[in-house]
Amino acid sequence: MQHEAAVKAGRALDRGFTAYGDELERVEVFRYLGRLLAFDDNNLQAVRSNLKKARHVWARILRVLRADNASPRVCGMFYKATVQAVLLFGSETWCLTPAALKSPEGFHLRAAWRMASANKPHQESDNSWRYPDTPAVMEEVGLHPIAHYVEVRRQTIASYIVNRTLFNCCVNGERRRGTNPHLWWWEQPMHLDEVRAGAQAPAMVTDPEDVADSEG
Repeated sequence: MQHEAAVKAGRALDRGFTAYGDELERVEVFRYLGRLLAFDDNNLQAVRSNLKKARHVWARILRVLRADNASPRVCGMFYKATVQAVLLFGSETWCLTPAALKSPEGFHLRAAWRMASANKPHQESDNSWRYPDTPAVMEEVGLHPIAHYVEVRRQTIASYIVNRTLFNCCVNGERRRGTNPHLWWWEQPMHLDEVRAGAQAPAMVTDPEDVADSEG
C-alpha cells in the first residue's frame, strides 16, 4: 500500500496543468498576499522568510530605542507592534512542530535580552557567559514566549471556522495508509471546545500588559 501511494504521488507531480491553452509553470513555493505557500504544505520556508524580514526591522528599530533610552517595557511594546508583527505574519495558519518554533523563539529571546536592563547576559571573570532566566527577562520587557502569541492567533482564527461543516469533515477524517506523517493544523495547541461552546476568543495582539501600560 505504501509503495502504491508513493507511485501515485510521483505520477501526480508529473501531471501538468494548463490555463487557456498555456501550460502553467510548476513551482515549489508560491507567494500569495505576502506569504510563502509550499507545494508540500511545509511552513518552514515561510518561517525563515519572516525571520529574515524581522531581523532587518529589528536592526532599524533598535537604533531608535537606544537613541531615546527607552525603558524595557516601552521597548517591548514597540517590539510587539513592529518586529513581532513581521515575524508572525501568517502564523495563525502555520502548522509547526515545537522543534520548528525554535528559530523564531530564539530570535524572540535574543531581542528580549537586548531590550532588558537588569536581566542581561554578562561575562564572568573566567570569560564564561551567564544568561538570566528566561521568565525573568520576559517579565522585565513585558513579553510572553513566541508560542503564546502564535497560539493566540490560532485561537482567533479558530473562532471563525470551528463551527463550519467543512472543518468538522477535516477533523473527523482519517489518514490514508501510506501517507507521510504530518501534523494537522487542528492538532496544535488550541481550545476548540471552548470556542464551540461560544467562549470569547482572545484578541489577536492585545495582552494584559498592554492594557495595564496604556492605562498607566
